[in-house]
Amino acid sequence: MTQDEFHRLVHLVIDSPAKPPETLFAGGMDNWHARARLAHFLATPELNKDENHIPEAKELFRSIVEEQVDDEKSEDVEEKVFALQKLSELEKRDENEQEQALKHIDQAIELAESTDFLYKYILRGELWADRWNLMHQMDMTKDAEAEVDERIAAYQDIPIEHNSYLYYGYRFKAQLAAERGVTLVAKDYMHMAIHSMEIPPEYQEGIDKAFAATHDNAAWILRDVDLATPNPDHLHWDI
Repeated sequence: MTQDEFHRLVHLVIDSPAKPPETLFAGGMDNWHARARLAHFLATPELNKDENHIPEAKELFRSIVEEQVDDEKSEDVEEKVFALQKLSELEKRDENEQEQALKHIDQAIELAESTDFLYKYILRGELWADRWNLMHQMDMTKDAEAEVDERIAAYQDIPIEHNSYLYYGYRFKAQLAAERGVTLVAKDYMHMAIHSMEIPPEYQEGIDKAFAATHDNAAWILRDVDLATPNPDHLHWDI
């Protein structure tokens, strides 16, 4: 990507309905933070209604894969982890790029787990869930299930209340049970997932109602539970 192309895309994003401040892209194309932030905006659905900017987003994300981070700064580590996570998400949509997607989510996990920081936005359990869902998509479900069980075994006895590893691990097992049509098992795993997250009191009634469904459509029940559950991004997590 040329400097001129980079600046054209920056102004495209600045003039979009999102209207991010120009300071986000300070440093220009030579600054990997600016490239990563531009890529995030280019990947949004709003900027892909009339034109396809996904190729440019992937190019920018790939340009930061080998960039070094300051592992003393949580924000620096988190920004690169988030970029790798988003790159993997974009790549997994193309069957020819799924191996790359798996490589990049693995790099995101490795970087995220290389520190003890409690990140502001990144959840380590969610990164693993991205890996497991991608493996399931690539017909590696048996390996993914084995990894889930390993994560659960490693973290289930840790004395913390809000555990993203357990939430996303049990949620993945619930999803598989639903796909296999085993409704009671799917409900049990989803109950275990919910117990690992912070549930504000105002959400409890809706969650109870979703679980109380008597029909046998497990996927529908899990959808209703998800709709009744607070967004994990907005909750407190201990790990």
